[in-house]
Amino acid sequence: MADQLIYPLIRGFRHGFASITLKFQLDGGKTVQMFCKSINYGRTRSRGLVRGNHPDPIAKTRGENEYKASVEMALAEYRLLIAEIGAGYGDKVFDTIVTYGETGFETVTDVIQGCTIDDDDASNSQGPDPLMRKLDLAPLKILMAGVDDLEFPLTAPVP
Repeated sequence: MADQLIYPLIRGFRHGFASITLKFQLDGGKTVQMFCKSINYGRTRSRGLVRGNHPDPIAKTRGENEYKASVEMALAEYRLLIAEIGAGYGDKVFDTIVTYGETGFETVTDVIQGCTIDDDDASNSQGPDPLMRKLDLAPLKILMAGVDDLEFPLTAPVP
């Protein structure tokens, strides 16, 4: 269910970056919650067009989804996450859970499924800024607010 927005909604709070809770759901049900500088994710559907002897397309294919996700965190949080995942951290599959909550709005949770750390980039430079690590999470699926973008979600074949 979507939030009821009554206009004008003024002198209140809306969702901001501080409204986010970030958790990593690891093997064995272990959950690691931590701070991050940024969390970015999304889905792109690439569709083919069916054309005929007319300038306009006749239809489009269902297409293929591609998912992307990245998180940037301070060195201490990165080291904690890697320690919790353990040796072979680049081969371990986990989910990333992003929850948005703010007073007056329902809490919304996005689930980034089937993540692996396929790229971890160190950002070190002279100056007062903290040392940061940016991770590419290479997800297999993203459920925005728990909702699948596919009308017919992927299921295991029935024998």
